[in-house]
Amino acid sequence: MRKIDPVVRKETGFIATFLLAGSMLIQGVCIVVGWWSLPVLLGNLLGAVTAVGNFFLMGLMIQRAVLQDKKKATNTVRLSQGGRLLMQGLILVLAAALPRVFNIYTTAIPLLLPRIGVMLRNKFGPADPVPVVTATADEEDED
Repeated sequence: MRKIDPVVRKETGFIATFLLAGSMLIQGVCIVVGWWSLPVLLGNLLGAVTAVGNFFLMGLMIQRAVLQDKKKATNTVRLSQGGRLLMQGLILVLAAALPRVFNIYTTAIPLLLPRIGVMLRNKFGPADPVPVVTATADEEDED
């Protein structure tokens, strides 16, 4: 198992922080409009944990794919994308199947927040470039 790249850790931390803020906003809105309940909270937690996990797994996939040749990297990306999409779909099915435990809306909304966070970070975030990972001959032989 390879080490987790510091960029993957840093960006996942940013997304986790963004999701925490977004989840607090969702909870606050639900309290203000009188819709708050335990399923709202549990759905929000389930969606946020899923979203952070999805982003982290995507980061690990990118970390691995940049060290592969084009054909193998393409397959890695496709397989990862399909698996992560399936995971999110199953989480939404779980939330819909257990409405007394999870609110489907507060489960689904956090799954959209990482995309918004990345967009805002690209527009307003730090200007430091992300280092490019290059493969060495030793690392390519490990696969």
